[in-house]
Amino acid sequence: MSTILATSMIESAKGNVDEYVSAVQSLNGQLESIINTLAGDNFVGDAADGYREFYTSKIVPAIEDNLIGGASLTSNIKTILDNIQQQLISTVDPTLGNNNRGAGSAGGAGGVGGAIGGVGAAAFNAFNDAIGG
Repeated sequence: MSTILATSMIESAKGNVDEYVSAVQSLNGQLESIINTLAGDNFVGDAADGYREFYTSKIVPAIEDNLIGGASLTSNIKTILDNIQQQLISTVDPTLGNNNRGAGSAGGAGGVGGAIGGVGAAAFNAFNDAIGG
């Protein structure tokens, strides 16, 4: 069974990435609120400072830089999806379509003559005749 890659599939995948980023941002906001409540003004001392430092230096970068920031995993996934869409769907598929439509024409831009390196119509026809085509 084969699957046809369509623009709608790529757009759907990018939408799913956006939904994930929104969910992470929402959860991060909730976590930040909890941290601020727990580590409020009444929470003092080395343990409190260590708790705040851990959150600020480990949790925040893990979420913001690695999951939802500019060079994050989700950003890279969207870039990959954009490249797939551009390279395969917007470039390769139309090129193959043009070649397929021109198949059999000796000198057509996308035809068999063009596909064998621009040999030219006369040389292609002579070759075709020689092999009984």
